[in-house]
Amino acid sequence: MSRTEIESALALLQDARGAQGDGGDRLVRAVIRHGRGLAPAEREELQRHLLELIDREEPGVWQHALEVIVRTGGPATGRELIPMLASRERGPDWSDAVVLALLRLGCVDALSTCREYVREELLRHHVGALPIVAWLYRVDSAFALPLAARFFADILSRTPARRTMETLRRYIGGQLEGLTANSPGLVLDLLDAVAAFDAAAGQRLASVMLVHLRSAAAALELGERTVEALGPAVQLRAG
Repeated sequence: MSRTEIESALALLQDARGAQGDGGDRLVRAVIRHGRGLAPAEREELQRHLLELIDREEPGVWQHALEVIVRTGGPATGRELIPMLASRERGPDWSDAVVLALLRLGCVDALSTCREYVREELLRHHVGALPIVAWLYRVDSAFALPLAARFFADILSRTPARRTMETLRRYIGGQLEGLTANSPGLVLDLLDAVAAFDAAAGQRLASVMLVHLRSAAAALELGERTVEALGPAVQLRAG
């Protein structure tokens, strides 16, 4: 399969996605199925093309290409993403997504890069870095939890902007998933660490968590037993 044929196939898949409101998941699965039907050499060519789309930050496409790479790749694939981070100035959405992809791919070689990226972004109060923090809880909670506690204490020590709270609510489920994937007790450790910096911030974070724990989604994401075990303790900290 030539490069032109690969580009044409991906363009058709992109067009076929149309108005589907699934965040591109069907497109991603379609590209993966398409790749499985290729010969090994053609599959490698497809992967190289997907990596080029990511590196070029191809509008409307690079996010889906990155998701295909994450779902089908491994640590070696992650190593091909690392140089892209340092190649030129990147936007925050692209950088956030690629750093998260490195963690999802289990790329140990990139762990120090991911740690430093998260440290800098949280110091800037970049709420969009929270999905990366959620993944770091799974692989390096000793590093992630103190940083997250300081971040939440800073942004919640006074009444935050409405937009900040909306973003936080959107990401809080991921925070809970990342923490409980390591240990449900880390949820309470985080709340207590935030409260040690600022009591009001700890209460605000507990309140946001409590709203999510009472939602139907929480039982599916975390499991009913985890929700039942955490609920009373989080409520106590919410005041």
